[in-house]
Amino acid sequence: MIIKRVKAKNFKTYLVLDLDLSVSEERPIVLIGGANGGGKTTLFEAIYGALYGLEIRNARQFRELLNAGALGQEDERIELELHFSGRVLNTEQQYVLSRTYVLNPQEKPVESVRLNMDGNIFVYGTATPAGQRQEAEAQVNKIIKANLPQELSRYFLFDAMEAGNLLKEDQLNRVIRENIENVMGFNKYLSLARASETLVQEYTAQRLQAENEKKEYLALVAEKNSLEQKKEYVSTQHQKALEYSVVHQDTVEQLRAGQNHEAALKQKIEQMEGMVAAIEKKEATYHHQAEDFSRNFDQHICHPKLAEAMKHEVALVLKAHNEQTQRTRTHVGPEQLDQIVGGLIDFLRKRGLASLPASRDELVSHLASLLKDDPGSNPYAFLEESELKALEQLVNGAYQNPYLGLQAQQEELNVSLRNLENYETQIEQLKSQIAGQSYDLLREYEENELNIKRLHIQIKELEGEIEKIDRRIHQFDIQTSQEPDPRFEALQKLKPFFEEVTNALLKAKKQQIEVKMKQDLNTNLAAYKDVVDRVALSEDLRDLTFKIYHKRGNEIYLNQLNTASKQVVIQVLLKALHEYGDYDPPVMIDTVMGVLDETSRATVLENYFPELSHQTILLSSDSEIRPGQDLSKIEPFVSKAYTLKRDREQQRTDVVLGYFNKQIED
Repeated sequence: MIIKRVKAKNFKTYLVLDLDLSVSEERPIVLIGGANGGGKTTLFEAIYGALYGLEIRNARQFRELLNAGALGQEDERIELELHFSGRVLNTEQQYVLSRTYVLNPQEKPVESVRLNMDGNIFVYGTATPAGQRQEAEAQVNKIIKANLPQELSRYFLFDAMEAGNLLKEDQLNRVIRENIENVMGFNKYLSLARASETLVQEYTAQRLQAENEKKEYLALVAEKNSLEQKKEYVSTQHQKALEYSVVHQDTVEQLRAGQNHEAALKQKIEQMEGMVAAIEKKEATYHHQAEDFSRNFDQHICHPKLAEAMKHEVALVLKAHNEQTQRTRTHVGPEQLDQIVGGLIDFLRKRGLASLPASRDELVSHLASLLKDDPGSNPYAFLEESELKALEQLVNGAYQNPYLGLQAQQEELNVSLRNLENYETQIEQLKSQIAGQSYDLLREYEENELNIKRLHIQIKELEGEIEKIDRRIHQFDIQTSQEPDPRFEALQKLKPFFEEVTNALLKAKKQQIEVKMKQDLNTNLAAYKDVVDRVALSEDLRDLTFKIYHKRGNEIYLNQLNTASKQVVIQVLLKALHEYGDYDPPVMIDTVMGVLDETSRATVLENYFPELSHQTILLSSDSEIRPGQDLSKIEPFVSKAYTLKRDREQQRTDVVLGYFNKQIED
């Protein structure tokens, strides 16, 4: 299988994505760079979603996956499309797989799927009639399973940061068993063996003559099936308990080492409470300012408009008022007029220049009438002083409209309020941990450890009970086998036959896996470079084990390896299983360097990635595969290089050629 192209529309950070991922045989690597949060993991999810579909159960989940930049700009539709090729019966086939998701008028998610296989079209969707959909969906799933079954995808499409966890505790043996059974195709033979056993049981029941014997036999078979189902359930719980232990082991060790976990929790609570208080204060401030805006609406909105409309008329009023005021300031009072007139009369008499026909009082009165203001000269004289001051304040006031600021505050507050409930929930959870309730990690971890032991004992007890019932069932097999029946004899041989086939296949590939892993570990495992003597894989498919030995003869214990070395070991194992398995899918790795140290990363770049698969897609930040230091080591093996760039304003990820501005030479 080779992925040729991936397209996405309105999916998470991608408004539009169209990426050519084809490679040549000599250059099997596609290198995709991007900063944290730039869209690397989303690209990973787009490929996975195109292959196996998106889990969208409601409108909220749909909108969470819908690109935010598409809201109001594009149809609310998520589209994923994958172009790939694969071999079926030694014939190369070209495929285009498309999945579209929309909301119907009832706000329910609707899916439609279309697969084009060299011109043969398979289409189905949520609205397709049940029978027709079942048939088309079965065809599509069959084609996908032939190229890369979903249960195997995590071994070929994975995050390197999580690879090291597979080597913790009992995880490794599970990984080996699942890979051997699934990747190498042994599961189909094991399924046939189980089916053969069921057929033998059914046929035995038919051959039993006595009704009581038949009832007893069927009861034993039913009891065995019930116990096997119970064992499967207990085994699943046991596996979950182991995974819980692995995930929390480091944290618990830190707690036991004496870290002040409670103080850290309290500090975190104080930080969260500070954030909540800041949001509440911001909300109170907004409400206060909004109320003030509402109460003083005239002042903020009406007065500026009124002032703008009346400013010229008010200017005329104020001008007339000022002129009148000026004249008033130069006004001469009665006493001053009397003095002026008296002085003028004395001056004229002394000079003998005039004889006055009027008396002094008449002259003063006449002059006063001449100086008196004309009321008609000021048309606004009816306005009082307070009214004039109000007009002046109206046109000269400094107005500022707070609406735009309030609107920006509201948008910011809405974002904060959406986070408020989450903050409060986190605070309660953190307080519960301090209070030692159900969130007490240390106590839960210790209970989980006891549960692991209980479940392990329960599994062994169930296996013992199943074995006892098997012996009782076998007695009926012996009873019925006394009568010759070629069909029954053939059925009895089927189960051991398929088991023998499985073990034979394991033995045939066991040596190849061991040799390949030894070579790759000596090359890539920096801590034990060139000193690995052998790798030992057990021959019992029911209890697979995996060990590494030093040239001096001692075992190299996996749980003693550091995190970087564990990551290398699991990746080397996956590579060997990939090479000798029944499937030939591409390998896609996110956070490619995981936790590798400086020495290991150089080795992996030079020796691991170039030989990993016929198509290897690497998603890396510039601190993992560094453009200036690391790129040259794999550049000869890179067919295409892209960089994902996040546009925060437009809320989308764009793709540019080259790896962080470094172009790949042909």
